[in-house]
Amino acid sequence: MLRLTALHLDNFGPYKGRQTVTFPSEDGVTIIYGENMRGKTSLLNAIRFAFFGRILGRGRRDAALHLVGNWEEAKDRNVYGFDVRLDMTYDGIKYRLTRSFRPRPGIKTPEDDADYEQSHFLERDGIPLGPHQTKTELERILPEQISRFFLFDGELLQEYEDLLVAESDMGPKISEAIERILGLPLLTNSRDSLSAARERAEARYSRAAQGDQKTREFGNQLTSLQEERAVLVADLERQETELDELRKQKTALEEAMRKSQRLASLLDKRDGLERELVELRAKLQAKRSDIGSSMSTAWSALIVDKMKASLAHLRDRETQLQTALIRTAVLQSLSLEGQTTCPACLQPVSDSARQHVHDSLVQHGGLAGAAEEQELASIRRKIDALSKSVDAANPEALRLKWQAIEQDDRDIYSRQNEIKSLTSQIEGVNEDELRRTRSDFELTIRQISLLEQGLSDTRDSLQHNTNYRENIQRKLDRFAGSSFDVERKRSVLAADLEKMFTEGIEVFREQLRKRVEADATEHFRQLTSEADYAGLRINDSYGLSIVHKDGTGIPVRSAGAEHIVALSLVAALQNNAPLRGPIIIDSPFGRLDTIHTNKTVAAMPNMSRQVIVLVYEDELPPVRAREGLGKHLKAEWKLERRSARHTELVLRKD
Repeated sequence: MLRLTALHLDNFGPYKGRQTVTFPSEDGVTIIYGENMRGKTSLLNAIRFAFFGRILGRGRRDAALHLVGNWEEAKDRNVYGFDVRLDMTYDGIKYRLTRSFRPRPGIKTPEDDADYEQSHFLERDGIPLGPHQTKTELERILPEQISRFFLFDGELLQEYEDLLVAESDMGPKISEAIERILGLPLLTNSRDSLSAARERAEARYSRAAQGDQKTREFGNQLTSLQEERAVLVADLERQETELDELRKQKTALEEAMRKSQRLASLLDKRDGLERELVELRAKLQAKRSDIGSSMSTAWSALIVDKMKASLAHLRDRETQLQTALIRTAVLQSLSLEGQTTCPACLQPVSDSARQHVHDSLVQHGGLAGAAEEQELASIRRKIDALSKSVDAANPEALRLKWQAIEQDDRDIYSRQNEIKSLTSQIEGVNEDELRRTRSDFELTIRQISLLEQGLSDTRDSLQHNTNYRENIQRKLDRFAGSSFDVERKRSVLAADLEKMFTEGIEVFREQLRKRVEADATEHFRQLTSEADYAGLRINDSYGLSIVHKDGTGIPVRSAGAEHIVALSLVAALQNNAPLRGPIIIDSPFGRLDTIHTNKTVAAMPNMSRQVIVLVYEDELPPVRAREGLGKHLKAEWKLERRSARHTELVLRKD
């Protein structure tokens, strides 16, 4: 088992100068208290740097090492870079790992990582090891691929939720890491070796078949198919590598977008306001053109009453002229010889009625003629012109138009102010780079989709190739006892061994899943406060879902529940892993309530033989930690502030 005994820091992050934190040799829990920005995450990264030469920032991305050196030492004494030394034991052997990050010779004021050089060496029982031995030993002590199960924080715990999401990019990586820590690669590597042996046996088999006249054609086909398979396998490996790189790129771009999400939101809002501004200005221009036309007749509002009186007089005169012209037409019609019926109603007209119409016309001015028709046409033109002027002389409509223009002016002014404010908030941001990140993300998504389709097609082609080869081999099997019979038996034996290992791996994998499920359920029951939860159910990707006591799954889980499930999984993996080591966790209680925090504290000694917890006191008050851990609490350290860039490691004795 791996156990950490001491961590020595020299100008690493806020830890100015040389400082050391020691860890008890007894099984139990060490708690390091520190407020926000005091250096808890820096301690976790110091351990990570010692092992792997890298540190992680937000989003699990590599952070610039140049920015890790102590700022005060660089500013006051022109001292750049840092050293980390890690003392540990592994299977009873003492190791001392030292890793440095110092400016290159001749560089007095380094500006980025390229201005530094990194070096490291490992001592085993006081004896320095060479570079190759160091690499081999470190990979044996703590492979980086499984370090997530020993060095983690609340953010990493959230990633375990991806094990339940089929289309997740991170899920397959976590599943692979889980199987690695459980020791499955020992079997899969053996299976791969047997696959290679089978392919060599099949190649010899096909060459032997080519040498026999009876089976030469089959042998040629088999050789051709094997060559095709080699091309397909190489293509599959290339596509899988490209897909893995694209998924890493997608993850990095997603984090970059999350990191700049607020800025992106501000940019989107500003762009939307600018579009609205263009539309408002276009509408305002149209309204001003319309009111310009309306203003050309605005004078009519001053004499609208006189125009209405004149309009009423003209309409009365129009009625008189229309009546006269109609009656004249009727009388003229009745005056025609033989006309005894009314042309309008087709009723008989007597002489007395005809005389009455004539007298009425005389009384009202006589018979109407061409002069009256001309007057009527003139009056109608005047009525039309006056009606338009009266309609245009609507002061309320004009007022509403002016109000609409004034509102648009205010809206434009308001949006201009908002744009100005947003611009000041994103001042200094490389907008082109931000938009390029979005564009790159969309392009990466499309590339991933195309590559996934390509992988599917390649796998289909490989399956078709396998089926075809098996068909030819069955035909060759008919020639038992021939000169290539020995090669055939070797090929069959290699295939049977590969099949046996493949099936055995699946059986062992299922057994591992069941053991992990059982242990995770036991830890979950210790951690949860919900009596109706019966336990956890595991899927093929080692994702864990909560099971109700009635046997149904819990479809929607809170952030706290996800946190508890993730902790249960980590503890179960520790129980079942051939490689055992310490759990170093940063801020594990951020998503938990008081009850679940207490239960998690009490369960920590069962998660690993050495647990190191980095918390702030409000997250886990010392009194609660001591009550919950009792004799399992082996040491308490505190990160004391000396300045914004200077933290001291102090052993608590109170």
